[in-house]
Amino acid sequence: MSLQDWFYLGVICFLGACSPGPSLLVVLGFVSSEGKKAGISVSIGHGVGVFLYALLSTLGLGFLITHYSIVFTIVQIIGAIFLVWIGCKIAVSSFSPSTGSSSITYPKNNSRFLEGLLVAVLNPKIAIFFISLFSQFLSPDQTIVEHSAMALMAGGIDTIVYCAIVLLASTRNASILLKKYKIKISIIFAILLILLAFSLFLSLVL
Repeated sequence: MSLQDWFYLGVICFLGACSPGPSLLVVLGFVSSEGKKAGISVSIGHGVGVFLYALLSTLGLGFLITHYSIVFTIVQIIGAIFLVWIGCKIAVSSFSPSTGSSSITYPKNNSRFLEGLLVAVLNPKIAIFFISLFSQFLSPDQTIVEHSAMALMAGGIDTIVYCAIVLLASTRNASILLKKYKIKISIIFAILLILLAFSLFLSLVL
């Protein structure tokens, strides 16, 4: 992949990790109920789960490239459209009332790392996201090393973003600031994701 492709991949992984959803609520819930250490453990576990999903996605799509090129092209087009849909959903959901962390039921387990891992693994939307995402960046000449690097980037970015959110949420001023500008931040992320998705889609059809 070109340097530009790696940059696009990193940006979309970052936007995906920052977008609001069940995983973010779980992480913030543990921070509020058990503190920063629990939040960091959950974040690392979630990042490992994302890495596993990302790696399986690249390997599966790599098989499609080699054996079913037409099917892979269709997956690419559907994937680009799905990324646009995710961006639109983020924009719409930013205006919805926030769901409090108290409404979430946490498993009774001492291993917060394991719980973070399960939150990612048991969320099929993450698999769909990475299949859609990686379908835009894979090519027949790529090796398993490149595929592993892509998955590692996805898992690493997810871990870093969630750990950063935990650290921010642990400070009162940052927490107030994030709540105050939640709608604006979500809309900015949504617009960037949609623009990048359109760029990838145009590169396929033109």
